[in-house]
Amino acid sequence: MKRFLIALLLWLSIAFPAYAAERCRPVNDQEVCIVSIRRSAKNYWEYRAIVKVDGAVKPLQIDDCRSKTTIQDNKVLELFEQDGTAEAVCSFFKPPRDAFGVADGKPRIMSTLPTAKLPKQKLPPQRSPEPIQ
Repeated sequence: MKRFLIALLLWLSIAFPAYAAERCRPVNDQEVCIVSIRRSAKNYWEYRAIVKVDGAVKPLQIDDCRSKTTIQDNKVLELFEQDGTAEAVCSFFKPPRDAFGVADGKPRIMSTLPTAKLPKQKLPPQRSPEPIQ
């Protein structure tokens, strides 16, 4: 009995890999699910994604969210399709916004922002104080 309990505790303590659930959204009266998605480290606006539309899995496509183009498996470059799959992929990660609400995709550091330079003013020459009598 003790061996059974120890074996049961050991089996329950094993960490099994976690699988992410598919992220689905309704787009144009269709269900668009992102099966897998990878963001490019070099070009942060590019995503490699496998998308499922109404249960039918589409092949791997590279979505360029900056120029709104898609590269299919056969290396054909085309504009975003009307079914909304590329739009769903591009809206998965939202770019950071600056203090004014502008989303350009690049994070900014406050010390690198340009500052206003004031013109140098010439001060009048200082006279030495006169002794008080």
